[in-house]
Amino acid sequence: MMPSLHRSPQVEEGVRNIILQNRCGNRLTLLLHDDRTELEFLYKPNAFRRKDLRARTFSTRDNCTFVFRAAALPEVGAGMVTEFDYDPFATRIGIAASAQARNTLAVVNVADENVFAISARAPLALALRPHAAFSVRDGLLTESFRDRGEDIVSFVAFPGYELNRYRVLDDGTHVLQLMENDVILLGAEENEAQVERVVRSLGRCALEELIARNERLLAPALGNGMPATPGDPPLQRVLEINRRATWSAFDAGGASFGALCRIYMLTWLRDASMASACFARAGMPDMIKLWAPFVLANPSERLDTATGATVREHMQLIGTRWNKPEDDGVYYAALSLFFLVECTGDTAALQCGLFDELLATLDRAIESRFDADVGLFGSDTLGEDLLASSPCYGYDPVNGTVKPSHHAPSGGRAVMRAWSLYQNMNMYNALRMASSLIGTSGRAELAGQAGRYRALAARHEAALRTAFVGEDGEYRSVRLLFTDGAVEWRAYGRGVDYWEHAWAVTTGPFLPDPAVSVNSARAIIRRWPEIRAYGYCPWNYLAAFLHEHGLDSASFRALLDEQVTDALRLTTKYPMQGTVTEYQTNHEGWRALPFGAGSLMLAVASRLLSVRAHGLAVRANCVLRGLTRFVWRDAVIDATAEGDGDAVDRIMLNGTPLDHSLVIPRARLRFGRNRLTVRCAARSELFRLYDTDAELVEIEESPGGISYVLSGDYAIQAIWDNAGGVLFTVTDVAGGEPVEHAAEPLSDTGRTVVRIPRGGTVRITASGGRAASRKATGGRGS
Repeated sequence: MMPSLHRSPQVEEGVRNIILQNRCGNRLTLLLHDDRTELEFLYKPNAFRRKDLRARTFSTRDNCTFVFRAAALPEVGAGMVTEFDYDPFATRIGIAASAQARNTLAVVNVADENVFAISARAPLALALRPHAAFSVRDGLLTESFRDRGEDIVSFVAFPGYELNRYRVLDDGTHVLQLMENDVILLGAEENEAQVERVVRSLGRCALEELIARNERLLAPALGNGMPATPGDPPLQRVLEINRRATWSAFDAGGASFGALCRIYMLTWLRDASMASACFARAGMPDMIKLWAPFVLANPSERLDTATGATVREHMQLIGTRWNKPEDDGVYYAALSLFFLVECTGDTAALQCGLFDELLATLDRAIESRFDADVGLFGSDTLGEDLLASSPCYGYDPVNGTVKPSHHAPSGGRAVMRAWSLYQNMNMYNALRMASSLIGTSGRAELAGQAGRYRALAARHEAALRTAFVGEDGEYRSVRLLFTDGAVEWRAYGRGVDYWEHAWAVTTGPFLPDPAVSVNSARAIIRRWPEIRAYGYCPWNYLAAFLHEHGLDSASFRALLDEQVTDALRLTTKYPMQGTVTEYQTNHEGWRALPFGAGSLMLAVASRLLSVRAHGLAVRANCVLRGLTRFVWRDAVIDATAEGDGDAVDRIMLNGTPLDHSLVIPRARLRFGRNRLTVRCAARSELFRLYDTDAELVEIEESPGGISYVLSGDYAIQAIWDNAGGVLFTVTDVAGGEPVEHAAEPLSDTGRTVVRIPRGGTVRITASGGRAASRKATGGRGS
């Protein structure tokens, strides 16, 4: 029931537009024109019952089903609005029809039913047209129809014929009038029995009852990882509204989209994987519990035109051949599973076919993307544009339209193939995550596969530390092959994908050379605004990464300032105040992008509790003062920051000091509720473990020094504060033999990196220097 061959326009037509996404799948867009307000209802089968790919992607930007042929508020125009009080689950709009006629329209996004509620304080007309005909009875309009193989029953539940002055106009429009906060329910279900169930459940709820009911349903998820920035109300407001908007974006079956707008109503692997992983690392794992099983179960099937075989790959969009390769899909699928396991401790997915399928898609990516002659992973896609070697060059295969590539011929040549830092850093991380997950699974039959991944990761790490590092000590961005055979390396700057380069430098979770990442992140922060407006999602990663490595809290907050200001700006096109926008200075652009909200949430939350690749670390800052119900594995942590400064002075965990380390040993956290207090200071002279990409098992004190037992499946990195004059010795825990290692400074941060070129369980003993002090937090009971 699409109105045109391709969805056109792809941008909402309203002068002002409010979009509400239901967690069952339906979407409501209020398109406020000069003379009327259209209500656009899109349908998906109920996500609390239907988890299958077809149901979760039934309505997208390019192919969707409308619940009603038309729906409108014919007496409300954009110029009549006096106030927008936007909330993803309960939005109120102030209306002035004249100097005297004032009204308040309320729209409730019901949290657990495929339905929206509309209410008005003063008289307001609602006009509806069915696809064919409504079945009419007092208090309920329904229409049964079928679209693309799905049986659908649309419905409108209202108080009654007389109470709402129900009538039908000559052109077939059904009209209801509201007043005194009448509640009208509008939605769609799969059959009449489900409609009757919804109406019985909600049909007699008053407006405030519906809103209160919503909040009770939302509290379990939204109460997890709640941040507190009491000295920064604007940031607090933005964090809270975007947590709510992103939770509404993930339906109960796991599907999400790119933004609250029509053009981004597609399920991008990158966007949803990044968002769910960010929120999980910020102490709210509820999204990744939904998303990870969904993405793993639904790789795309496509025909490999070179071999004629049908292959299964993770591509730009989930579960469809109408797709762009983009070649980052397998990384984001692996990232989703990795942080599902790391943040929740749930390893069930590692024991089933979903994990095997992921490993098969990784093997396929290695086989088809690794160019042995170059020693790098290559692609026929750069950014989101297809290159000349792609069979769909010149098209947008997402919707099948002709679309010239941004990398079209220039000077008689076009880009044929690309080897980007982004793709190669992604594949390095995918290999390491896969190897780690195999180890966690305990599946002996996969040990050989894990060994191959580690060997390839080690070889690839060497390439990342050499081929991609320029003479300035920063990462280069991309190697290009042109149709005339010419090869060109490009550093970060004009003509590269700025977003992807920033992600490559900072996101990890494994970074082969932290010093080069630090140098590169500093350069990006400095250069990007000089080139063009920066994107807020990668900018958030950069801000957090640089605070992690020496940037002070004031500068960190300043990097977020424009984003927070833009989010709180009441814009014309999308007046969803509080939700994040996509680009700096693009005030009228899309809003409520889950991956932008996720990266902001992670950037702030990780300033107090930072989920590392295999552990949890404590940080100090002057912005975030607390985290409530931070969920990590089987622990629930209430964390509080005291004092000002970017150095940790003291850590108290469940009433006991945590000495010698900012990384929490895994045995120190209790099952269930934990209490963490961090005293912040301007500086600290204490020797401590600052970070590691392995798991910290325990810390031991002895006359010979401080020992740290670390366990990892790959070469181990450990970063230390105040390690000048400290002697490190490394031994194998099982056999006691010495283990080769090297120590080097981490750029100019004052920290030291110890590299151990093998995995296993090792004991690092630090002696001398500041490691000789045993009272690392000022003494027991201080």
